[in-house]
Amino acid sequence: MIGQLIDLLGGWREVRASMGFSYQVARNGKRRIIPIDGYRTRGPADEQWVASGTFVDDGLSERFRDFSYVPPKQPRRRERPAKRDFAVKH
Repeated sequence: MIGQLIDLLGGWREVRASMGFSYQVARNGKRRIIPIDGYRTRGPADEQWVASGTFVDDGLSERFRDFSYVPPKQPRRRERPAKRDFAVKH
C-alpha cells in the first residue's frame, strides 16, 4: 500500500500489463518492469522495452494488422443418387 503511494507520488504510470509484468514509465522518461504479485503463469520480461521503448510484439501487430483468416471452401459432397428399385422382374 505504501509502495503504491510512493510510486504515485514519484510519477510512475503503467503503460502496459502483460504476462505477469507491469511496464511503467516515470515522468523523467525512465522505464521499469515490475512483476505482478500473484500472477499465475509468468512469461519472459520484455527487456527490449527498457532499452528502446518499443515492445517486441508491436512489430508483429504492424505486420498482421490487416490479416484476416478465410477458411478454405469445403469441396461439395458427392450427391447420393435417387433411390430406385433395382429388383428385376422375372
